[in-house]
Amino acid sequence: YALFDKYFKKVGDCVGASSCAAGSGKNSAHYLLSWYYSWGGSLDPDSPWAWRIGSSASHQGYQNVLAAYALSQVPELQPASPTGVDDWKTSFDRQLEFLQWLQSTEGGIAGGATNSWKGDYSSPPAGLPQFYGMYYDWQPVYTDP
Repeated sequence: YALFDKYFKKVGDCVGASSCAAGSGKNSAHYLLSWYYSWGGSLDPDSPWAWRIGSSASHQGYQNVLAAYALSQVPELQPASPTGVDDWKTSFDRQLEFLQWLQSTEGGIAGGATNSWKGDYSSPPAGLPQFYGMYYDWQPVYTDP
């Protein structure tokens, strides 16, 4: 879930919770490590329930290029899922590209990007730089409830 939009909306130019297209296949994957992802459920067999949640925002500080490299290149660590290795290869490349995109001319790296402005797919301010259609946010997640 870390590599996908929170509600599996298509990544890129996603504005309007009801008008933003639902994802299909992997087009809801941004391949970055998002702010959070969690899951849980009941241990009570008489009252079964489960949940999962993620985020549409990715911050530069959440990326783990080394983990993405290891999961895509080290045979002992590669996932057994059918697309896991390719997904982590894409994530490795995307994370490096993201860090380069976020780097300022002075050398500092800051901020991140979101597919869901303000956490509800609001219209972002005009003129924001975009990374694969996600909007630059100097403090991603801060305004995402």
